[in-house]
Amino acid sequence: MSHSRSLSDPEPAKQASIAGFALVFGTDPRRPWLKARSRRSLEAAGFALSQEIAGPGLLLRAGCVLRSPDSFKIPPLLEGRPLVAIGLPPSGEWSDFHRKHGGDYSGELPPPLCEWHSSPETLQARLKGEALPSSARIVHWSALDLAPTDDRLAIYQIVTSLQHGGAEKIARDLAEELPRHDVAARLVVLGKPHRTSLDIPPGTLDLSHLRRGERAGMLAKHAIAQGADILHVHLTDAEETRTLSKSGIPVITTVHNSREGWPRDWETLQPNDVTILLACSQAAESELRSALPNLPVRTVWNGIRPNEFPETPLPPNDSGFILACVANPRPQKRLELLPAITAAIRDELAARGINKPVELLIAGETSPNLADATASRELVDREAAKHGIDLTWTEGKVPVREVLAKAHALVSCSAHEGLSLAHLEALSSGRPVIACDTGGTRELAWSNPSMSLLGAKATPQQFAKAIADAFLAPPPSAHKLVWRDFTTPRMAERVARFARQAACRVEKGATLWFVTNNLSMGGAQSSLRRLAKSFHAKGHKVCVALLQEYPEHPTAGRTDLLDHGIEVFVPPPAGIIGPQEAVDLILTEMTADPPAAVVFWNAITTHKLLLADSLPFTPVHDISPGEMWFSSFERTMENPPPGLPCREPRDYGRLLKSFVVKYGREAERAEAIGASVKVIPNGVTLPDQPRRRTQIEGALVFGTAARISPQKRLDELIEAFRLALPDLPACVLKIAGGVETGAEECAKELQELSNGLPVEWLGETHDIGSFHATCDVFVMISDPAGCPNASLEALASGLPVIASDVGGASEQVIDELNGRLVPARDVPAFAKAMVDLAHDTSKRDAMSTAAREHIRQHFTLERMTNDYLRLFLPDAI
Repeated sequence: MSHSRSLSDPEPAKQASIAGFALVFGTDPRRPWLKARSRRSLEAAGFALSQEIAGPGLLLRAGCVLRSPDSFKIPPLLEGRPLVAIGLPPSGEWSDFHRKHGGDYSGELPPPLCEWHSSPETLQARLKGEALPSSARIVHWSALDLAPTDDRLAIYQIVTSLQHGGAEKIARDLAEELPRHDVAARLVVLGKPHRTSLDIPPGTLDLSHLRRGERAGMLAKHAIAQGADILHVHLTDAEETRTLSKSGIPVITTVHNSREGWPRDWETLQPNDVTILLACSQAAESELRSALPNLPVRTVWNGIRPNEFPETPLPPNDSGFILACVANPRPQKRLELLPAITAAIRDELAARGINKPVELLIAGETSPNLADATASRELVDREAAKHGIDLTWTEGKVPVREVLAKAHALVSCSAHEGLSLAHLEALSSGRPVIACDTGGTRELAWSNPSMSLLGAKATPQQFAKAIADAFLAPPPSAHKLVWRDFTTPRMAERVARFARQAACRVEKGATLWFVTNNLSMGGAQSSLRRLAKSFHAKGHKVCVALLQEYPEHPTAGRTDLLDHGIEVFVPPPAGIIGPQEAVDLILTEMTADPPAAVVFWNAITTHKLLLADSLPFTPVHDISPGEMWFSSFERTMENPPPGLPCREPRDYGRLLKSFVVKYGREAERAEAIGASVKVIPNGVTLPDQPRRRTQIEGALVFGTAARISPQKRLDELIEAFRLALPDLPACVLKIAGGVETGAEECAKELQELSNGLPVEWLGETHDIGSFHATCDVFVMISDPAGCPNASLEALASGLPVIASDVGGASEQVIDELNGRLVPARDVPAFAKAMVDLAHDTSKRDAMSTAAREHIRQHFTLERMTNDYLRLFLPDAI
């Protein structure tokens, strides 16, 4: 029933002059794009959003959008009774209700979706789920009807035209693939093609009939009316991109070429114009970072569907060789070099005693409307005639798959490149590729013997030698390598992830997120707990995500943080779910609780790489615990996660705001990461009074606190104690620490090694101060070590420390001042230091005073907290 019949009541009515206020309800903090979608629709209709209910207003469920916001008019007000006007969705419960009751409603209503209320009381009643008063008039008002939407993120894939070309294929493939990644996608074509058009998918929005100056504005209005959450543009120039961004819908763009091939005025874009830039290659990302340093950028490698380019056997070469090039004639492709290269191949083969013809096959289409394309084609033909080359142009009439099946190799002379689909298609087909080392081509050559790179100024003879080698001794097929990193599904998965981040972006988060493996025993975990509690005590919100704990089995460290009011998020642990699944769960939580910064604190390398890559709008800091960080990182870099453009240390460094090391000597090594390096040592609480034994009664006590693990080298400590024992007074070695998971055999061996010695195994201790109070000297042999907390805590208690010179120990233990520092792995030297201190009470007393003063000056918890606060939350200082 139309609204004219629904409001045919003879009671007097008056039309409001403005739309009034609107309230969006049913918001989901983990899907904030739904509220943003509705907000844009309401603003286009003239409403002002408010959380206060005052006067007539509109109630809209998050995710719903008005079908025609531009032409919206509020219903006329009725005198003497409240009016509730209902907007109908295309389908669902309300549509069924409307078919049953007509446009004048009564009885129990379905839950609200879109309702205009003339009375604040009826609006409040609907929000509370209460029945409306019998005096209320409830009608359908078609101007409030809703466009079809769902709760998935909705992305428009926008391309300038749909013709044969790499960028155009990418846009089309993304529109088809993104729905498999829980994203609603629609392809939008802005202009007419210059070459043969690609197949147009059903549902494509074709705006090519509009004038160039109109199409971006019309698209922006359409996108708001249809509830688009992201506009993903391909090949649009700066002007059109800016016009689209004025819609308020986040704009992301894929940059498909090196800087020479950027769209017009692209280098003038500002942060308000684009939410994030997606580079087709790491080489393109590097250029974007240089030219547009204020815009977030990530690499999303181009991808193909390898099943569309299956590996096929190389054709026989009895009658000669076919050299293929897949490129449309344009100056940057430098196709005019190919005839000379083909002639040089012929000569190279002849010099090797092989007299067979070489045919040049170019799979490309000349755009008659582009003068430079026509000129390029004519130049190639002239060069072919000059060199007597058998040249065939397909002009787009032969599928690339068939071209590659005929070819023995693919060649490319392109002067600049993004990441060539032709290269991917050839490699997937099992064909060797010989190409100039331009743009992202090097990224395809990683661990890939089928890819031969030549300098951009390589001579025809250099090309000929490489191609002749490929003809006569074909390298192994790279089909599986393409499957690993460069597929359409991997590309779409990354686009979907960055689109979600763009749609969920907030101006500034408030929570400091730490990501760590676990909160069980260990120095790194102790430092994190101290820091998190210190931040929390200063009024900063903290959340900790754990990668290796079971949600249902909290560790003592997790319980400690929870008891202090600090939130902890625990997804299923690594091994139960994969790294990407864990990262996606953490990202979802971060969407609901936006981070001011994210800090990796002794976290699994693979998870760190994936998470840092997925946070283009958030400062990310990595805290190195010492040698183990670098060894773990190097192992992961040998086989990085598939599809992730992170193959060397600086690839990761570009994702970081800072890289923190805990002692000065590590800073130089950290420079290789490429991020800003900061040195922040650990800090501990300084007790009011020393906690060492003040009077020795009975045996002298050497103590150490270390979890039972091979890397703690307790075997060397026991051996040093054995060597020292004949020269020591009555003494005992006390070892406090629990057995690390997986180190049970190590613990058994250490027990056997200590048999017959005055060694006491105390197990895990939760009161380190009480342990220190039983000791006279603290001893520590550990490898690797960063800035060990065990020695800091002992120094704070006033214990002289004997330590091996590993990691940051030399910055804690100043030899002969507050302890003894001995060369690493020198067990006899360690034993001698134990003997020396055991027989010199006055030296131990002097070292005790110096130990606490050294902590006071350099290693307090307050100093550590303030250093990290300045780094993570500079505005809070």
